[in-house]
Amino acid sequence: MKRIFLLLALLAVFAHAIECEGSVQMGLPAVTEGEEVHGGELVVVEIRLVPGEGDAYVAVSPPTDSSLQESIERAVAVAEELFGEKNKCDVLIEVEEDTDYVQGPSGGAAFALMTYALFSGEDIREDATITGAIYEDGTVLPVGGLYEKVLGAKNAGKDYILTPMQTVDEQLMLGKIEGIVVYEVRDIEEAADFFFRDIEPEEKPLNLTVEPLPDIEAYGGEEMPRFREIAENIIEREEDAVSGLEDSALREYFGEKILQQKELIEKGYYYSAANEAFLSYILADSLSRIDEPDVDGKKEEVEECLNSVEEAIPTYDNYEWVMGAEARLKRAENQLEAYGEMDTGTREERYFVVYQLDYAVAWCEAAKDMYLEAAEIGGDELDDEFFKESADMFINISSNYSEIEYSENYVNGMEMYGEGAYAGATYELMYALAFEKKNADMVEGITVEDIDELNLGERNSLWGSVFKAHSYYLLEIEDVEGAYTVAIFSKAMEELWGDVGQKRYQEAFEFPEEGAETLNESGINESEGGECVCPECPEPLCAVAYLLVALPLFVVMRVRDSNSWVPKNLL
Repeated sequence: MKRIFLLLALLAVFAHAIECEGSVQMGLPAVTEGEEVHGGELVVVEIRLVPGEGDAYVAVSPPTDSSLQESIERAVAVAEELFGEKNKCDVLIEVEEDTDYVQGPSGGAAFALMTYALFSGEDIREDATITGAIYEDGTVLPVGGLYEKVLGAKNAGKDYILTPMQTVDEQLMLGKIEGIVVYEVRDIEEAADFFFRDIEPEEKPLNLTVEPLPDIEAYGGEEMPRFREIAENIIEREEDAVSGLEDSALREYFGEKILQQKELIEKGYYYSAANEAFLSYILADSLSRIDEPDVDGKKEEVEECLNSVEEAIPTYDNYEWVMGAEARLKRAENQLEAYGEMDTGTREERYFVVYQLDYAVAWCEAAKDMYLEAAEIGGDELDDEFFKESADMFINISSNYSEIEYSENYVNGMEMYGEGAYAGATYELMYALAFEKKNADMVEGITVEDIDELNLGERNSLWGSVFKAHSYYLLEIEDVEGAYTVAIFSKAMEELWGDVGQKRYQEAFEFPEEGAETLNESGINESEGGECVCPECPEPLCAVAYLLVALPLFVVMRVRDSNSWVPKNLL
């Protein structure tokens, strides 16, 4: 009897092992970044069923971040709900390509469809692909880099690509790509109908309605009228670009956005307005050239701008303008280098390059404006060694973050450091670290209270002030993570301002003239009978180091393939 029972048990295990077999492959859209390739491609991913307890695993070398593991686990749960039965096998995902880095949530919808195909035994169509993160209820969530991903799918020979619901900007851009059909889907059911039952998703019409601004109060902090001028200059360039659009509906759409930007300026959110205008300028200018994109002409425009830049020497009074200008000038130069020689065999590829080079133009023009402000302010020259020491400290802190090397801000900062542009290097490295700290703190969760704590206190510095206001604006539009990142940067910039002030004070007493008052080591005026004359000094830059390095050891990795992508901006 025992032998029969054992035999039955073995047969059950064997039957279970047989059930836990099968695999399915799909090429998933990804944004690539490399020395020679800039754009999109399809990365082949395989999902297999193996005997187990219903768990999900990721087999990727080198190891990837937690977001990919979480994405496949969520996708399996969604596939189970779609199939209507609990999974009894382990699900293993493997990347077939020889790729340097794989991570992020944007494959979630594809993982769910592939896993469902294994559960149900249904064939998944091979002429299509999909990009999009997945939520627990099956909603397909937005991801970045859609234009690059659609081009990559087209170049790989796909006839269709499914995306999450697109923004108006994305609809405008993707609508001009020929040779591939792009469908928007709201949820996994809609995607499954297409991939397994050949039911086309319903058409989502273009909606040129501009969402109204939230009812926000005027910023009650410090005013920076010189940065207001920068914002107004960017809006003027945006208005020029909009005037070149032939479509009246598009002109009206951008016109409403311009009105909102001007409203933000009047309420004191100068950087917020400048950033919105910066992004709208790029889109409007590139759309005005979309039918006949002139890559060579745009390259010449960038080069002319770069050649016309008149740099300024950093001083105690203008260094913030110089560091901002150096950072943006480097971005413009790198953007031209990255996209200026890219192959442009099709109209879509030429448009993509023109769109990317418009970033270079916008950054270059912003740099020129900031250098002009710096030249007008002038002041006593600030030794480069000060910024070199600051940059050295941030480079040392960067060693705590294994994935910071994938940050454009970090790359720019390191390049400027090598070129001796230490002020701009400090700016870029500081922001890269703020982004990484935000990623780390997301593990424990970020609250509005955390942001308010970072924003406590008066802001005397340029960047401390405008970014504090921008942080509050991002809170109003419910971008908590962005508000937290900006608040970190604002606080760090304020600490840097305090350190510059302390250095200025120390240098004023370093070599006193004959007959001048002297201070002993305790800060006591010995010539006046021991009366203390030392003013209260600002906090040193070491406070910035504490802010950025006192972190959990586990860091949420930055998504290199734009799966948690945020559009490039004026920052």
